[in-house]
Amino acid sequence: MSNESGDGPPPKSPLLFRAAKYTAVGFEFPSTVGAGLVLGYYADQYLGSSPWMVLVLGLLGLAVAFYRLVLLLRHFSAESK
Repeated sequence: MSNESGDGPPPKSPLLFRAAKYTAVGFEFPSTVGAGLVLGYYADQYLGSSPWMVLVLGLLGLAVAFYRLVLLLRHFSAESK
C-alpha cells in the first residue's frame, strides 16, 4: 500500500528490512576498523616501522567508522520522521 498522494506519514518499512539496515551498520563498524589494522600491519611489514602504521591506520579506521556511524544514524532518523 503506497502513499502516493503525499498526505500523512510514509508507510513504515517491514521489520526485517529495518533489522537488515541496522545489522549492516553492525558489520560495517568493525570491518572498517579491522581494515585499517590489517592495512597498517602490512604497511609495517613493508616499511619496517612496527607498530606505528598499525596505530595510525587503526585510529584512522576508527575515526572513519565513527564518521560513517553518525552519517548512517542521521539518515535513519531522517527516514523515520
